[in-house]
Amino acid sequence: MSEPRIPNSGRIIDHWLGGVHHFPVDAAAASEFAGLYPGFPQVYRTQRAFVGRAVRAVADEGVDQFLVLGAGVPTQGNVHEVVPGARVLYTDIDPDNIALGREIVAATPGVDYAYCDASNLGTLEREAAERILDPAAWLGVVAVGFSTSLEDGALQATLSDIFDWAPPGSFLVADFDGQALLSLPAILAKILDQAGRPLHLRDPGRIRPLLGRWRLSEDGICAVDAWRTSAPPPDKVFAYGCLSHKPDDSS
Repeated sequence: MSEPRIPNSGRIIDHWLGGVHHFPVDAAAASEFAGLYPGFPQVYRTQRAFVGRAVRAVADEGVDQFLVLGAGVPTQGNVHEVVPGARVLYTDIDPDNIALGREIVAATPGVDYAYCDASNLGTLEREAAERILDPAAWLGVVAVGFSTSLEDGALQATLSDIFDWAPPGSFLVADFDGQALLSLPAILAKILDQAGRPLHLRDPGRIRPLLGRWRLSEDGICAVDAWRTSAPPPDKVFAYGCLSHKPDDSS
């Protein structure tokens, strides 16, 4: 992959996570964001740690295949590293993330990277899905990093579509950006400028109805820092996480 001149959010996050799949332009952008709020790299570390704990919990239920929506760069504690031997299909809409992701997982059996617009599962590359995922087996769907771009109605419809598509017995791991960004005007303005669209920041009361028919685990919806940990809830919640289940037909 030739060295880019424009930073990429997936590679910026890889830099914050301590990975090696980024370029000087990404490191510079990461430093700029961290300069506006020094705790920002830790936000993504806690999000990745939450995904790791949730994915392990799903694997403990007997699930050995995962679809990751909005995957970014698949490194540093991502699903195939957390559950070695699992079949994992990472997806994104960013062509740079897809190209780099394919390079990263090329040598890992049962793991691939494909295009999919998370708001429209019909865009999932059929050949990759058929090669990696067993449509009759339980599935872990990991939905990360894209909910902020969708307004409530669109996100609710997306999660409903995922529910209909996933086999009974499947699980949904999801995170949602919290409202703590509102307390950081400088970095919020920077993100808004780069995103070029509104950001939808939510609290648990707003998140719960969006899950629809997904059956929320007893953990509820909580700060990713505190999900199945002994850590107290943080004063500022940058991301909430939850684990939900699609009951078997007999349930």
